[in-house]
Amino acid sequence: MKIMGVGQENTRDINTMAEVGRNDPCPCGSGMKHKKCCLDKKPRQQIVMVGSPEPLSGFYYDHEKMELVGLTADGRVIQPAATYSQTHYEGQSGKEKVIARIQDKVIRDTASLMRCLSSFFDLIIGIDTNTKTINGEKVSVSSVIHCEVQKPPGSTEQTSYYVNFPWNGVIVFRNCPEELPAEKFGWLVLIQGFMRDRRNVAKRVAFVTDHDLDNHILFNDRKAPIFKDAYLPVNFTMMYGRSDGPNENLLNHLVKLCDKKSTDVLNELERTGCFQFGEIKIPIDRIPVPAF
Repeated sequence: MKIMGVGQENTRDINTMAEVGRNDPCPCGSGMKHKKCCLDKKPRQQIVMVGSPEPLSGFYYDHEKMELVGLTADGRVIQPAATYSQTHYEGQSGKEKVIARIQDKVIRDTASLMRCLSSFFDLIIGIDTNTKTINGEKVSVSSVIHCEVQKPPGSTEQTSYYVNFPWNGVIVFRNCPEELPAEKFGWLVLIQGFMRDRRNVAKRVAFVTDHDLDNHILFNDRKAPIFKDAYLPVNFTMMYGRSDGPNENLLNHLVKLCDKKSTDVLNELERTGCFQFGEIKIPIDRIPVPAF
């Protein structure tokens, strides 16, 4: 497979940084002073990677679908074997640090990300799982947040969107077996519960996580199961959002919110020794253990 990359440096963020004072609030939205947050932030790169079964001489971009097709040297149009857009930067070690990645769509900036999420998905679901040993039990908490992106009625602005968070919750379990990563057990519980409601079968879902990035393409193409014989539902598209660092876009912001919530729940569990569900208090040793 020949891999060809098309991209450009995202200079908008860099230029913005130059206009902000050291003691001003950081424009990333973290709430910290600029000098304590993004002043020395590495330049961000926005790229589109295309995998083709044969060499290409160029591409055709479909603006409405936000998709690329390949053009061969003899003028044929072929579908790429894989396409993904990502935002990343180079870490201190020189290793690429991915902030967000979306498969099959061409995402060039924040505006195109929001257009993608509002046009091609009915719901965005963020999930993140944290695990902590408490009283000898390996307790895991998967935090889940539902998100909707829509254009205001009658708006013609290409950058005008509003974001709604209609629901959030947590999945609490303990002593997940080694062969089943806690992150994936959280995925499976969420997906099974969501798909149990037949009204959700037709909903187009962007499923955002910071786990197992290298296999997202296989999961999305249903070429590999999430675990055993459990595949990603056909109405789900897995996306990546980084959970650490400052807020860069909605994907990584959503996962960061989930990360904070699951950490807060674990800290409360450690403090009180039980998980409170409404009026019910569940001691740590009564929290469910995964069965599969």
